[in-house]
Amino acid sequence: MNLTAHASARMQQRAFPRHVVEAIMQYGAGQIVRGAESIMLDRRALRMAAEVDNRLAIELERYRGAYVIVGDSGQIVAVARRKRRLKH
Repeated sequence: MNLTAHASARMQQRAFPRHVVEAIMQYGAGQIVRGAESIMLDRRALRMAAEVDNRLAIELERYRGAYVIVGDSGQIVAVARRKRRLKH
């Protein structure tokens, strides 16, 4: 996992463990936003994680709606949580 200094600082400030970011990268749904890929931990991603490891899925539930921004070079640029409620 290749992080920028900004992403590393945000992970620490926002209390995102490294394994949670790795899980978002592995199971999250990606879409292109403003030239970068945004990978979000949504309900479908949680179901996929539960198929592999139910304990991980239970832990990830509190991070539902969190997202990782990945730049063109594959570096993680930012890590954050959604501010608005998910409408699913």
